[in-house]
Amino acid sequence: MFANQNVIAAAVFALAVVVGPSATAAQPERPLRGSCATVVTPLTEPGVFPQELRIDLDCTLTHLGRTTGVALQTVTPTGQTGAIVTANIENATTYTAANGDELSQSFVGTALINVQTGEVRFIGNETFDGGTGRFAHASGTSELEGTASIFTNVGFYTTKGRLAY
Repeated sequence: MFANQNVIAAAVFALAVVVGPSATAAQPERPLRGSCATVVTPLTEPGVFPQELRIDLDCTLTHLGRTTGVALQTVTPTGQTGAIVTANIENATTYTAANGDELSQSFVGTALINVQTGEVRFIGNETFDGGTGRFAHASGTSELEGTASIFTNVGFYTTKGRLAY
């Protein structure tokens, strides 16, 4: 009887060693909050649509700390009423934490662009999907909202959501 118990215990131990704790442990979901200052560089000529933008980020984000990032964004106008242009916006972003770990994100949202004042207001959702280092298997979502200026090419946004890694 003890021989069978020893064989079973050895098999369970061997399986635990092969599988390891990281494969069996669930990734805890954590609150994510933060804000980013942005500098926008147009990549296409004015009046060419969809508009392609590079957005350099200087952020403070929970779980990443002081963070830099680069977003490549596509802006597609969908209509205009007076001075207000509505647009769909999509981007792919790589956030880089101070230690070099990267978090990948995609964003889908909408924007209201006032062509007279240059003010842009935007809102949408981020989806996190992997990265490097501790974020290699990251997942989660957040709500993002912010403002920018088409005249000064600077902006700011806040984000709030959940992140598992």
